[in-house]
Amino acid sequence: MSYLKRFYLKNTVMDWHPKNVMLTALFLATKTTNNPISLEAYTSHIPKTAPSDVLDLEFLVAQSLSFDFAIWHAHRALWGIWLDVQSLPDAPMDELRAAYDIALKHVRAARLTDAELVYTPSQIALACLSLAAPTLASSWARWKFPNQPEPPVLAVLESIKTMIATHGVPPDVEAVREVDRRLKLCKNPEKVVGSSAYQKKQEEAERKADEKRRRKAAEVRKAMEDGDPFGSELVGGLDDDDDDD
Repeated sequence: MSYLKRFYLKNTVMDWHPKNVMLTALFLATKTTNNPISLEAYTSHIPKTAPSDVLDLEFLVAQSLSFDFAIWHAHRALWGIWLDVQSLPDAPMDELRAAYDIALKHVRAARLTDAELVYTPSQIALACLSLAAPTLASSWARWKFPNQPEPPVLAVLESIKTMIATHGVPPDVEAVREVDRRLKLCKNPEKVVGSSAYQKKQEEAERKADEKRRRKAAEVRKAMEDGDPFGSELVGGLDDDDDDD
């Protein structure tokens, strides 16, 4: 979920359909969370999916994430708060455990919102605890900040709680289908394999690559005509450079 959100901070769904990006994002997540699975095994569990469907976007997704794969999420922050609240005086363990279980459900709902792009994991975790047990969350915050009559962290809780309550639900299936239908109409034609715009872009890319090869070849010939002792080495490495292009 985090990878998808961060990807679309720099890209548009009209260029890259979420269904395709999701496959690559999930595959990257299995590796970065120490749950590796072979590409063949991964795609074998997903109907109508070939290994190329995942690999074709792998570099683009990684580049859009700035190659930063670590995710500090609210689940871990909530676990830390849960361990902390057990030190509160007169805190019944049964009530604490029940509050944690409910708060955990709110944390999962928060992943469906943009909260993690705006607030810190600890703020989201405390907001989820406040949804589950408002008095407990307030008591913990005041216990952590004894010299402040109104701990600053409490000021942002209401906006986070509203975001989770409003948007922390899975979308209706028919609404998703409607978005998919609209994306098919609005998709960038240059990204549609087989379209005239796609073919034109491919031809333009090939033309530029051919011009670059010709320019390099001309530079090599000129270097050799001028007696450059490294001219022969440039000729030998020309094909390798072309492969990189």
